[in-house]
Amino acid sequence: KEEAILQAWKKLVLLLHPDKLQWLDENTKIKGAEALHEVHAAKEELRRRTQEACAQVPEQPRKAAAARCLDATPGTRKYEISWTLPDVQDPKAPVEKYEVWGPRHCSELGDTFDWVLLATLPPLQSQFIIVEEAPTQQDVMWAADRVLRATLSLTVHAVNGKGQSDALCLELPWASAFPWLRGVGSMICSQCFRLNQRESRHGWTACAGCGSGLAAELAVVIRCTECGGEVLWQNHALSCTCCRRSYGQNMPSRRSRGQDAYHRYGRGW
Repeated sequence: KEEAILQAWKKLVLLLHPDKLQWLDENTKIKGAEALHEVHAAKEELRRRTQEACAQVPEQPRKAAAARCLDATPGTRKYEISWTLPDVQDPKAPVEKYEVWGPRHCSELGDTFDWVLLATLPPLQSQFIIVEEAPTQQDVMWAADRVLRATLSLTVHAVNGKGQSDALCLELPWASAFPWLRGVGSMICSQCFRLNQRESRHGWTACAGCGSGLAAELAVVIRCTECGGEVLWQNHALSCTCCRRSYGQNMPSRRSRGQDAYHRYGRGW
């Protein structure tokens, strides 16, 4: 049946080829191009229906090399993933294409939601590079940024007219790969309500405003008003880990300012 479809397709393509229509009027050329497009679409639909009725779902892709970060620059990050191609195409379960999927949302607990298609690739392609400049791919990257996820989850499926294979699940090293995701959280002073950089995860932090000791339970998570990413301290600067928006700098504490003046002017100050 597939051979008959292929033969009919070849005859129609030959008949409607632009070279055969070049001597005709412009309106006929346009209609010929539309008809040729419909012939191609009909062939793909018939092949899909044939596979849906007779073929089997392809086997799950197998992982090849480890995921590789090609560019760690904010705004232009790139990560490469790869998988192995089958040595021989199984006629009963052919691979028509590969699909790469990623989650647009991640919970604080690390769960992933709202998976979206990132790319559809030809059957002979065995690698994919996720790039931050592409809007949908950026959404997936920023979803991991917002919750400082240790890894970014992606899946690869082999696909034919029957459906998708089981997913090849890949975990890209994430929070540890980008320095700005390794910042320090914030604490709010219960006395003067100043936002402070957390100095110790388990110990006490001195408020930079009033000098009060801040216990661990005063730690807070600050979210960016633009993208919802977590806002962290790094080198005494407060910025979003996701869109990199700056929220200010940490001023020296009252205690350190007093000590500087003490050493500068002497004990009589």
